[in-house]
Formats: sequence, C-alpha cells, structure tokens
Amino acid sequence: MFLVRFALFWILLALLFGTLEAEYKETADKLNEITNPEKYHKYLRPHNKGYPVNVTVRITVVHFVAVKEMDEEFSLDLVIWQQWKDPRLSHSLNYTITLPADSKKFIWLPDTVFLNVRSATIHDVISENSKVSINPEGLVTYSARITMTAGCPMDLTDYPIDEQNCDLEMSTYAYTRDELDFEWLEGSAADQVIVKDRHLAELALTGTEAMKEFEFDTDGGNSGVTHAKLRARFWFKRRLGYALTQIYIPTIMLVVLSWLAFWIPQESIPARVALGSTTVLSIVTFTGSFRGSMPKVSYIKAVDVYFIVSFAFIFAAVVEYVLVLLSTGVKRQRPTQFSNNNGNDTGHGKTESQELQEVRAEMPVSPKGKLNKRRLKSVRVAKEYMQYAFIKNEASSIDRVCRYFFPCCYAIFNLIYWVYYESVSFGLDHPASDA
Repeated sequence: MFLVRFALFWILLALLFGTLEAEYKETADKLNEITNPEKYHKYLRPHNKGYPVNVTVRITVVHFVAVKEMDEEFSLDLVIWQQWKDPRLSHSLNYTITLPADSKKFIWLPDTVFLNVRSATIHDVISENSKVSINPEGLVTYSARITMTAGCPMDLTDYPIDEQNCDLEMSTYAYTRDELDFEWLEGSAADQVIVKDRHLAELALTGTEAMKEFEFDTDGGNSGVTHAKLRARFWFKRRLGYALTQIYIPTIMLVVLSWLAFWIPQESIPARVALGSTTVLSIVTFTGSFRGSMPKVSYIKAVDVYFIVSFAFIFAAVVEYVLVLLSTGVKRQRPTQFSNNNGNDTGHGKTESQELQEVRAEMPVSPKGKLNKRRLKSVRVAKEYMQYAFIKNEASSIDRVCRYFFPCCYAIFNLIYWVYYESVSFGLDHPASDA
C-alpha cells in the first residue's frame, strides 16, 4: 500500500511540473511570436498611416518633494500610467501577460515628454520601477515611477498669503495630433490625477485639475503642425504658521517697542535716541535678511508692503521725538514775563516722585487684617502707576496724542491689510471642485 501511494505522489508531481512547464513554454512562445522582429516593427506606431493612436493617461503623485519660490520650480515623485491598443500584440492566451521593465524595448511605446521638466530620475532601486502588461485584445498598459523637477512660474504679489498653481505638461515629440492623441482617463479629476500624500511643510494642496490642450509647432517645423498636450494642474495655498511666527509677529513687536519712547520723559534724550535707533536698525536688518531668501522680482509683494509700512511707523516714532524737542525749544523762547509768572508758581509744582509719594502716603490702612491690606496696597500701587503713565505725568502734548494715535493707525492698517490680501486672488482661476 505504501508503494502505491508513493508512486501516485511522484506521478502527480510529474504531471504538475509538466503542466507548469507547458504553461511557461506557451507564454514564452506566444510572447516571441507577437514580438517577432520579422512581423512586429517596434519603431512603427500601431495603425501606421491610419487613424491616430489614442493613449489614455493617468498620474499618481506619490508625494511632493518641495516647492521652491527662489527657483520657481516644484519637485514631485509620481507614477505615470499609459494605456493604448496595439492590434499587433493581441494573443490567444486567456490571461494578461505582465512583463518587467526590460521588456519594453521589444514593443512600441509612445514618446511621451514633459515639456516643462528641468530634471528627472527614473527609480531603479533595486530594479527599474516600471512594467508592461498586454491583455489578449492587444491592450497595452505601461507604467513607470519618476521623480522630477518642473518649472512653476509664480506670481508672488500676495506672498506670503498667496495661492499658487503649478502645472505638469505632457506631450509627444515625434507624432502630430493626426498620428497620436492623448486623453485623460475617463472620470473626475480625482481619478485622472491621484495624490496619495498631500503633506507639505509650508503649503497645503487644495485641489487638482486635468486639462487637454494642443501644442503648436513644438519641433520648429511647419506652423500648421499640432501636438496633443495634457496638463495636470496642482493648486497650493500657503500656510500662515511660518509667516506669522517668523515675519509678522517679530515685526509687530518691533513696532510696539518703538512706541515705548512715548512714555519715556523727553528729558531722557539718550534713552529715547537709543531706543529709536535700535528699532530702526533692527527692522532694516530683519527685512534685509528675509529678502535674501526670496526671488528678486520687479513688483512689490505683500510682505514688502508690511515691512515698508512698519518701517514708516518706527521711523515716524523717531521723527516724533524731534518734534517734541522742537516744541520744547519754542516754549523756552517765550517772553521772560511768562517765564517769571511760571517761576512765581514753582512752589505749587510737584515733581513726578513727589506725586507718587503723596499718593502712597494718602493710602488708607485697611482694618481687615494684614492679607487684605497687602492686596489693597498692590491694587492701589498698580492704580498709581497707571494714573501716572496715562494722566498725571508731565509728558508733552505730542507724546500724549501719539500714545493713542500710533496704535490706532497701526491697527487700522493691519485690518485693511489682512482683509485685502485674504479676499483678492490676483487673477487665479480656481478649479470647479477640490480633488
């Protein structure tokens, strides 16, 4: 009994290997038959001298590498999927033949080119990332993974509150529209341009758009020659986190710092001059360091407007102190009689320290215990300083006005700035729907 089972096992194993070998041989023979150079000319397109070859395209973006404003370009890692029908490759097998990258040299492939590419790399680790599949009807599918950098002209008028769109343009170099026609895969833009990873550090992908156009005379020949062209458009909106922390908040702090001069007594010339010159030099240095990382464009950007206006406020704070000194000098040139009258009343004048000491002396002692007394004293001391800062000090009338005028004007400017640049799109036509 054991010998019978052993014999049956070897018979089944031999039949299995024989079947597999027959299948391998059948596939190999059929592949050699349909790609035989004597019958299949890989340099000639399907339907040669007939109707054009329709190539269906789909793009899958694995991830975006970077978007560089300085070079006006963007980099991405993508898989391009192309499908067309070649009747010469139809076969009698009841399954699709899938082949690795090396097999593409045996069949005709469309000469797809990226018109605005600057550099590109085909992934070949561990092996080349591409494949070819042929179904029984001769429908050929070719896909390859590519990392490329393409040009992206940008309008930075509203930078860094801007929205950008970057295009990826595909066409054919050798074949005209009457010989080869590109089409996007049927469906919505989300099916034609698939984005797997939307993450970008500074930008957010808000939508995609797939368009078909025609490229005229790309090879420098007759002006009537046209080539089919596909355009994949990616819409980006800049995140404000980086701009707020690195640009706007430091600039606002410098402007507010310059306003502290309005509370410094006008007699403290070194303190006010030092504060004014420090804030002016700080914003000039800050602006220069930031502009070094931006492209040199001939128009004014939104961030330039903010820097210029902020610098004007800081510079105006310095000029304001000059006006205070001039006003003081004019008062000192008044008739001596006026000054004598003021001199007779000097006994009634009080210095700043005297005013603070009198207010502290008049504070009533709370009968509710030591803890309540300390709390009441802290509140009254804070009230003293607030009254002295805004009411009882001997500041110039110009300083008093500027304490309120400068913050109100700067707040109005910020309101107008943010509303305007957030609401204006600067000519960008957004896609009908986000992908």
